[in-house]
Parts: sequence; C-alpha cells; structure tokens
Amino acid sequence: MFSLNPRDLERYLKRMGIKMEEVDAAYVEIGLKNGDILRIEGPAIALLKLPNKMLVYQIQTQESSVKVRRRPQQTAEAGYTPTDEDISLVMEQTGATREEAEQALREAKGDLVQAVMSLMQKKKSS
Repeated sequence: MFSLNPRDLERYLKRMGIKMEEVDAAYVEIGLKNGDILRIEGPAIALLKLPNKMLVYQIQTQESSVKVRRRPQQTAEAGYTPTDEDISLVMEQTGATREEAEQALREAKGDLVQAVMSLMQKKKSS
C-alpha cells in the first residue's frame, strides 16, 4: 500500500479524470432491504465523480455514530394498508399502475424495495 498526501491524491485522481469533492452532511440514512434504517451522524463524506458519469460516495465515521432503526413488523393479520406516498413511489419507480403497485406493496407487507423488485421482475418476464 502506498501513502499519498491529500493534495497528491487529488492530482492523481484528476489525471485519471476523476473529480473529488467533500460533501458537508449532518447525517446519512441508508435504507436496508429488510426495512431497517442505518443513520450515520456527523460522517466525513467524499464524492468521486468518475468520467463515465458514475458517482462514488465514500462515508467514514466512528462505529459509535451508527444507529440502527428497526422497521416495525407489520403482519397481514394487522391489516397492512399501503400509504398513497408509498404507492406513488412504487408507481414512479416501476411504471406500474396504481392497482399493481398497491398489490405489490401488500404482498411485500410494506417493504418498498421488495415491492419494486417484484414488479421489475414481473416486467422482465413479460
């Protein structure tokens, strides 16, 4: 492993066509597939803009700054009803009708990622 000071690293990345900037964020939230949410307080974030229009966010923080918020378990017996906001989001992401989005959310018991993935797979197999 080699060591570069920040100025040399920035020059090296620039020669490769990569732009690096610091992102001034108070916190970052990451939604996990299981519905839990990671909240990172006071992270140091570097944004790398690659030549192929790809963005890479690098997040650094102390372990004590990461909190996990568990998703409340909703069961079919509890009568899960999708919200208009969730339905709209699934429709926007998949191009599905309102009925398809609502049905996918019910089947996924409110898991937005699972509902979107389910509808996308159905579209691929059609």
